[in-house]
Amino acid sequence: MRCTWHWPWLIAGVLLVTGICHASETETSYFFLPIIATSENGGNEYGALPVLVSRDENDEIRTIVAPMYVFNEFLGSRASLNLIGFPTDDSDYRLIASYTETIERKLVARYRNYFFGHPRVTLEVEGGFFKDATARFFGLSNKSRQSDETNYTNQEGLMRMTLGYQLTDHFEIQLTERFRDVDIQRGGIDSLPFIDDTFPLIAGIDGATIVGHRVGALYDSRDDRDTPTHGTLMTAFAELNQNIGKDIGATFQRYHAEYTGLYPSQLSERFTFVTHAKIQAVFGDGVPFFEQSSLGGETTLRGFGVDRFIGKHSALLNVEERIQILKKRIAGTMTELEIAPFIDVGTVFDTFGSDTFDRWQINPGIGFRGIARPNVAARVDIGFGTEGAAVFAGLDFPF
Repeated sequence: MRCTWHWPWLIAGVLLVTGICHASETETSYFFLPIIATSENGGNEYGALPVLVSRDENDEIRTIVAPMYVFNEFLGSRASLNLIGFPTDDSDYRLIASYTETIERKLVARYRNYFFGHPRVTLEVEGGFFKDATARFFGLSNKSRQSDETNYTNQEGLMRMTLGYQLTDHFEIQLTERFRDVDIQRGGIDSLPFIDDTFPLIAGIDGATIVGHRVGALYDSRDDRDTPTHGTLMTAFAELNQNIGKDIGATFQRYHAEYTGLYPSQLSERFTFVTHAKIQAVFGDGVPFFEQSSLGGETTLRGFGVDRFIGKHSALLNVEERIQILKKRIAGTMTELEIAPFIDVGTVFDTFGSDTFDRWQINPGIGFRGIARPNVAARVDIGFGTEGAAVFAGLDFPF
């Protein structure tokens, strides 16, 4: 799934412009921002947005409201409304609604509560509908060729709910139910062939309706969920999936393990070394290509576009050094700027054998981060791969 959120540019304005536009002696800030955005798949966008930021008595950001207009080089004009909120220290929500001149529509929302009626109960709910007209497919395996690039529109309805119970302060068990309905339609990039013309026999080309049942565990010793500086996050889950759509009755299994460690330097608090590792395996026949493991994008291989490499199984390692270059109070909010040189290494594969890890992708790059603790971390990451450079932005750390 590709969901491009323009909040990073919005938050950059919160961090850098509020000092000029802050409404004196009030809890509301407002300003106007130009938008210049790019993504490997989505292309270039230009536009503008007014932003309204509300803070509490402790000068912590509680809500951000931002209507926006952009012009996309492929799809034309887009109007949208962005909303993000932190109603309490233990909950947050995000929403985006948008309408694009050509094909794309979007209404996606997420709510998280880490104190859901009981100190040890957590809840996360996400749902919505969107049409992504710039999705790409190059074929399966880590050896898929750039010359086989195709385009399609990914029309998707989704719903996911996770309920967790904290057995200790750091360890949590989770149950997740998810629903995903995908329809493959002709895309919005006229210069690329349609996926069905090049890969007519690929599993999932006619869409699918997936219901997933997941049991998982989480260990989290980080000092903060959104803007951590030290600690460890480990997650693992097993998932049984059923296709109740066109290929009704088909089932497949997914197994996932992930580790993130943050290690502050003993010499200076300005330096934090971060490691991230993930392995995922999918077993079953007729697994739709969009349900298989994938690499490429802002949280995996940052030198490639989203879903550049797809296969049943994947292995990934990321390392980066987060270096604080500025820490300054702006309009009552402590603001930090970081640079983060990184290296991403990963591969996808279909069988476990002697040639499983024959061909790794290696992506060096550099990240730029703006942080307003405890809940805002805007980023722009530039990665370099064998097919050129890719730029990604987000409203959180990549891992």
